[in-house]
Amino acid sequence: MHLSLFHGDEAEGPRVFALPPGADYAAGFAAGLATRLAGAPPEAMLAVQVLVNTRRAARSLEEALADRGGISFLPRLALLETAADQLSPALPAESLPPPVNPLLRHLSLLRLVAAWQGLAGGVFPEAAAPELAESLADLIDELDEAGLDGAALSAALPEGTAPELASHWARALEFLEIVRRHWPALREERMPGALDPAARLRASADRLIAAWAAAPPKTPLIVAGSTGSRPITAALMAAIARLDQGAVVLPGFDTTIEPASWENAGPDHPMAPFRGFLERLALRPADIRPWLPDSTPHGPRHRLLAEALRPAPVTDAWAARRPELAALAEDATAGITLVKAAHPRAEAAALALAIRRALETPGQTIAVVTRDARLARRLTAELERFGVLPDDSLGRPLALAPAGIFAGLVLDAAMTPGDPVALAALLGHPFCRAGQERAHHRRLARFYERQVLRERGLLGGPGAPLLPPWPEREADPETAMRESWRAGIAQALAPLAEALAAATPLATTIAHHRAAIDALAATPDEDAAHPFDDGADGRALDRLFATLSTAAAADGGAEAGTKLGGPAYAALLGRLMRAETLRPEGALPHPRVAIWGTMEARTAAADLTIIAGLNEGVWPPVPDTGPWLSRPMRAALGLPAPERAVGLSAHDFLQAASRPQVILSRSLSDEGAPTVASRWLLRIETLLAGTAPEALTAMGKRGEELLDLLPALDLPGTPDDPALRTPDDPALRPAERPCPRPPQSARPRTLSATDLETLIRDPYAVYAHRVLGLRPLDPLGAPADARDRGTVMHRIMEAFVATAPPDPIGPQAEADRLIALGEEIIARDVPEPAQARFWRARLARAALAIAEGELARRVGIVESALERRGRIALPLPTGPFTLTARADRIDRRADGAGNVYDYKSSLPTAKQIGIFQHQLHLQALILGAGGFDGLPALPPGEGAYIGLAKGGEVRPKEPLADTLPAYRDRLLALLSGYDDEEQGYLSLRAIQRTEEEGNYDHLARRAEWEGGDG
Repeated sequence: MHLSLFHGDEAEGPRVFALPPGADYAAGFAAGLATRLAGAPPEAMLAVQVLVNTRRAARSLEEALADRGGISFLPRLALLETAADQLSPALPAESLPPPVNPLLRHLSLLRLVAAWQGLAGGVFPEAAAPELAESLADLIDELDEAGLDGAALSAALPEGTAPELASHWARALEFLEIVRRHWPALREERMPGALDPAARLRASADRLIAAWAAAPPKTPLIVAGSTGSRPITAALMAAIARLDQGAVVLPGFDTTIEPASWENAGPDHPMAPFRGFLERLALRPADIRPWLPDSTPHGPRHRLLAEALRPAPVTDAWAARRPELAALAEDATAGITLVKAAHPRAEAAALALAIRRALETPGQTIAVVTRDARLARRLTAELERFGVLPDDSLGRPLALAPAGIFAGLVLDAAMTPGDPVALAALLGHPFCRAGQERAHHRRLARFYERQVLRERGLLGGPGAPLLPPWPEREADPETAMRESWRAGIAQALAPLAEALAAATPLATTIAHHRAAIDALAATPDEDAAHPFDDGADGRALDRLFATLSTAAAADGGAEAGTKLGGPAYAALLGRLMRAETLRPEGALPHPRVAIWGTMEARTAAADLTIIAGLNEGVWPPVPDTGPWLSRPMRAALGLPAPERAVGLSAHDFLQAASRPQVILSRSLSDEGAPTVASRWLLRIETLLAGTAPEALTAMGKRGEELLDLLPALDLPGTPDDPALRTPDDPALRPAERPCPRPPQSARPRTLSATDLETLIRDPYAVYAHRVLGLRPLDPLGAPADARDRGTVMHRIMEAFVATAPPDPIGPQAEADRLIALGEEIIARDVPEPAQARFWRARLARAALAIAEGELARRVGIVESALERRGRIALPLPTGPFTLTARADRIDRRADGAGNVYDYKSSLPTAKQIGIFQHQLHLQALILGAGGFDGLPALPPGEGAYIGLAKGGEVRPKEPLADTLPAYRDRLLALLSGYDDEEQGYLSLRAIQRTEEEGNYDHLARRAEWEGGDG
């Protein structure tokens, strides 16, 4: 069938059409095609061939064409990258070489990078090798796309260039020399006859162009939705535009751009992506034809955005156009809402609320356009509260799906033997069963975490067991079963740990990793369903391992393949899992809510467009030159500037922001760090601030209305309930400071000296500990802290005093003896080298002062009792009450009295001794009553807190014997008060500093009530 779409002026070539920024490209393209086919039989549509750059664009065009009434057939749709394969019937019989296996190419380049790492003396960390190999593959494709072979690279970068460059660029050039000489041979060896992707695409384009020159297609051929920013694509599009039946329809092109703006537009301008394509055809913007009548850019919104995005050299026009811009600003911004959230979570919540409100309008469609996948996931989570599942084209990476997370946890546990955080995360994952029933495994895992993994100072590392052993204790009926469980997990991880430590060939490491995953996910029932069989993530992980194993086998197999250590293997697998995108299964996405990447937004449109994550580094991305070539080197080669990606991002922003109803959103901080607004948002704000500030204020006010509603989302009631409670509802007032009053029978009858201090400071903590029986858990993998340092210093002082020579030997000699004892005890009790060095240094600084003080304290001493336990029973109205204490040191003097000393890492002040610190007084009370083990009743003598950090000491203002009667009366009054059921355990009764944090603050809801009732 002979079919001609273009007549009259349109028949003259080259034919380049455009739809303006903000237009619904798919609907506009379908309308223009239907107009040109008016009067032709329906089957004429089958003769039209349309080339697009993404599968999503093809679906958008198919939907738009199908939605038009009277069209019963669709054109043939194909991808530009596979045009030669798709159009093969119209071409000569010879076929193109096959493309390289991308994963096998990655492994081959990874081997080259690893070899260079060895030759270059370790210029980068091992974990960086996979990323460098990927960037090297990108550079090879970029050189192929530009038509630069090894000879061209050598000519563009002669030998004399290297000495003028920084040393790391010179090393990079040396490596590129190796790659460009050896990669073709290595590729031919591993993948005979195959071509790199860009080289094959270039060959495909050249083949098509040559075939069309000899025999032009007799049916219409149209390129739709591509900007032509890539040189190969631009060449193919230019050839199609010159065909008798060919045409190109550009997305979001501004045919009315001023000549001054076009001439000064840099690579970061929204129209810059089209420049290379138009220059091939010697066309200027005014030469581009509208695809639809009256489809040229017009209206206040376009004029505002065109001015805001004007190239920097010609922004002086703003001053001259200020009156014009002020007049159109209200209409231009009427459909724009500006949201500035405090952080990404608030941004996602505000956008979810905006989407929920928009869905109230029947038939209204909503699209979120963002480059931030994390923000997209947050938004999806926030929409769950409304029962809305968006159609998310960004998807979820396998690395964040349960199966991918489990694979990563298995790897972490094998790479970091004994690490408590890695082990707790692995053992707690829902897939981990270790051959047990899930409930039984969880019980063992929790017990193991409490008994072993939360032991303070347990750090793991090289040489540590994969799973630390159980603590030694009396055997019970479950001891053997627990040890068998622990040993089974260690046995499952051992081969993988050995492979990672020895950097075995990749095929072997993959096999051990897969085996460890299977063993740890196994159940007692061999016929039971494997947890990986239940979801797309498990199947995707299986496919990834199979593909990686095949590539590893082709790369040398289990003997001579690429050898990767733990960090490099983890980086490789992580990159592969992040690149694998999963679509949600089971539930159907909402038909009117979508999350798009920027490429999808070029050819699709919605009634409400939300441009999210408008921060620098996201919109636009940070230009990346890559690790191999500097900017001058790229310029010498004729490669495009890194800002090309910024220009594409600018075009995508313009396309989305030109829609009638738009929400622009950003977060002011991310992970606690302030962010910088996108340059395009800053330009819009700057322009409006100087021309129509009231319009800018109105945009922001509409966004603030959304943000003001966020607190109501977390209040009781359903989000769809219009009668949401307000924060001043009596039922929602902040909790009052807790002051529980348990019955007298539940109150403790024994307290330690530490508990007594806590009773004065924070009675609620005593209630939680002694009445409710709650015990705080040490954090996983907690490094040794001040408490541990105090424990070690106590041991050092105990040994120092216990081994004191009978005759004084001088301060310096005593200091040397103290340091020697400290070295021995720290080496034994402090496994972390950095902590050990720090504590040795602190001891060395304080040793002389401690020794001098110790010599003074020994004068007139008969014996020193160390670490003695004591107790005293005090008569209260409801019965005796027992107080206990552990004395660091009691010195028995020749006159029969006893000196009481308490070691402190940080010395208290005299005020603190009078209010909070009661150890000395309580120990003196117990000593006078004969309550210490192995000591008779002794009249208390001196008392002091001895500092272990600087070697000083602090004494009570008055001798202990003089203050004990008054102290005993105050103590009885305090304890008698809590014997009364009317006396409550008030939270934070006498806290010293507001920044202090207690173990039970969360239980007491401190953050909610603090400051509310004084």
